[in-house]
Amino acid sequence: MFYSPYFEQLKTKIDALGGYHNGHLHLGRVNTFDDSYLQASDLQVSQSSHISLQQKHALITKLHASRAYDEDDYKRRIAEGTDVMIACGTARADTVVDVTNDRVGLNALNWMMEHAQSIKGDLKLRAASYNPTGFTDADPARWTLFEEGAKYSDFIGALPEKDDHDDYPDHIGYDESCARVLDLSRRLGKMVQIHTDQRNDPRENATERLLDVIRREGPVAGDDLGGPMVWAVHVISPSAYDEPRWQRLVEGLLECNVGVIVAPSAALGMRQLRSINTPTHNSIARVLDLAAAGVPVRLGSDNVCDMLSPSSTLDLMSEVFCLTAALRFYQMDLLAKLATGTALNDDDRAQLKEHLDNDAAEIAAITSR
Repeated sequence: MFYSPYFEQLKTKIDALGGYHNGHLHLGRVNTFDDSYLQASDLQVSQSSHISLQQKHALITKLHASRAYDEDDYKRRIAEGTDVMIACGTARADTVVDVTNDRVGLNALNWMMEHAQSIKGDLKLRAASYNPTGFTDADPARWTLFEEGAKYSDFIGALPEKDDHDDYPDHIGYDESCARVLDLSRRLGKMVQIHTDQRNDPRENATERLLDVIRREGPVAGDDLGGPMVWAVHVISPSAYDEPRWQRLVEGLLECNVGVIVAPSAALGMRQLRSINTPTHNSIARVLDLAAAGVPVRLGSDNVCDMLSPSSTLDLMSEVFCLTAALRFYQMDLLAKLATGTALNDDDRAQLKEHLDNDAAEIAAITSR
């Protein structure tokens, strides 16, 4: 897909490290960017970019009712998706899978895990039990089904913003949603990915609240290598924080052993709230600052060719491309490690700190004129 000497050299380095690790996907919704999948909504998906993220999330139940979750269509689409990932050199991919008490139930998760088994010689595909509709005590079957899926899925996915009382007053609440999924992670000994801070809005404090819940409820033990078992996905809004608040967040991530997964194209595609004044920044997590500080960082494609992200792809190089452009960072050895999920060492972090120092000096020179 990317043909230039730069990307060819970068791909060689990625292959030498074993291939891409696509750290976060919604593979079950791949290739559903077509009006025929949302006939029940009376919506033209190509003209819906203006609707809110909450409205897009609400459309997921409409998608569940469509042929997208018929067995033959679902299996065909995920097979097409993994064919693309294998062809571009992906070694591992982690996808959350909708587990909901509508017609989907556990079907999508079971089909995904069956497919993962069938391609295990070509791609390590890991699947998570994930409920994008949120939880309410008035309908306990939602949590029961989600927990049942989590018992045999490879890891766990969470969207606690779908339970925030500000938007969903009858749901369990953001903090309670985090607490329950973290407790499930501890009990099952499984990694959890938690969506946080997607709006690029300094008023958003989802990652901070997640850290507060971890401090209150207790940490989740690291994996066998001491790496995080808890990963915050997106973490865009903290880029709009002032520097003292940002530094406190980084310290909290390190204290609580929480990693960050970034989907660059999805991040850049968030709505820009021009009426809100913030420090100048691009709509993406401060990846270099996080990695330099020692916070583990992974890359993912997130949604692909669906109503949430129509123009993204399953070739992770497209995400690396977006990352380099958004961060103005082009050091291939470090980008290759991010793209493959390879842990950075002290020398890597020293290179990042040097880059950030040089960048800060240039910014100071420009702004002092």
